[in-house]
Amino acid sequence: MSSQSRHQPPSWLLLLPGPPKDISQESIRASYASIISQVLRKAANISSSIATVAVLDVALPCPDVYDSKRVYYSYLKDLLGQLYSLICLLCTEHSIDVESGNDVDVRVLLFQASFLDGSERHQEPATDSSYAGPIVSLQRLARCRKLWQRVCSVDVENGELLLQLFLRLRETSIDSDKERLVVERISTECSSPALTDPAPVKIHQGLTRALHQSVAVGGTFDHLHVGHKLLLSMTALVLGLAEPPGNGQHRSITVGITGDKLLENKKFRNHLQDWHQRQVIVQTFLEAFLFLEDSSSHHTSSDPCGETQVAQQRVVSTAWSSGVVVQYVEIFDAFGPTIADETISALVLSEETRAGGRAVNEKRAEKGWPALDVFEVNVLDFSKTDASTSEEEKEEFRNKISSTEIRRRLCEKARRAD
Repeated sequence: MSSQSRHQPPSWLLLLPGPPKDISQESIRASYASIISQVLRKAANISSSIATVAVLDVALPCPDVYDSKRVYYSYLKDLLGQLYSLICLLCTEHSIDVESGNDVDVRVLLFQASFLDGSERHQEPATDSSYAGPIVSLQRLARCRKLWQRVCSVDVENGELLLQLFLRLRETSIDSDKERLVVERISTECSSPALTDPAPVKIHQGLTRALHQSVAVGGTFDHLHVGHKLLLSMTALVLGLAEPPGNGQHRSITVGITGDKLLENKKFRNHLQDWHQRQVIVQTFLEAFLFLEDSSSHHTSSDPCGETQVAQQRVVSTAWSSGVVVQYVEIFDAFGPTIADETISALVLSEETRAGGRAVNEKRAEKGWPALDVFEVNVLDFSKTDASTSEEEKEEFRNKISSTEIRRRLCEKARRAD
């Protein structure tokens, strides 16, 4: 099943130059704040004018983060964490949110920076070996089936190089929508090396972590926000690399999504999305991040819930031609599939729920199963912002990554409408 719909919301693509050599809150803001801010505000105006949430895909060249069957996890966690933090802060500064009716669904996508490397800088790749994400070739990005109406790039030499190569590759795509694609160059006064240096960043230090063939993540995922998107992105990045098609090896992601029964006592529950809504939104995001487009099978099933046998568990499972299998499983406790499926070998969670990871491994030990390799994702926090960020803005930032606060705002909006 494709996540594409006949009636799609407005969808834009922003092509960013490569990241700064040192990832920090300051360097990411200096490199990208002006650019992202301009595009965000324009997309928000579209959302407001048509009362539909616009989609903004922010595509970023990524250095080589894989070393054999290992990944520079900390680097990716810092890069995506700082980008999503910046996006959240910019939405705060410009009052872009569900309450204002101008929300923008921002997704950070990654593609290989190798197209800018040395003598190959002006050459198109002959073949596309990266047929599945999460980090794809520029060719794969340009030829994917995402139907963008507008592509934005940075009006600097490096940005123009990236844009022209992207457009050439896009033109040769079978599903090209070039007749409808509007191109816009974004001006910036920023002189950050990330915008002017065409050489991709090389990672020289930092511990690597092993990749896994079966990874799990869990959560409520109500009103998907940037904190959820970071958690889901890091889960996909822990997944083992794609193998050649037809080798019979599958890679699997299991997403545990809290069942409706467990959420009956949540605050502002009238604005709580039901399990099916949350599952579809998570699936749409993951398929976009992983560039999953050609499914070989899709089914929805109802199975006994773990070992309790007291409820029926909803499971949505999709197998993709690239060898990825994604299961969305309704969960009724803190453990979910992690204590029902021995083949799961890794768990991705936020640092505030690390106690849950320990509890899962204790349960697996009781069964005689190997412990899960636990990957933590930082909770997005702008408490250490510069002096120009007010306490009110910091509080607003925290509210944007709180599903409870989002529901409260929707409740207030509905009350005002009455």
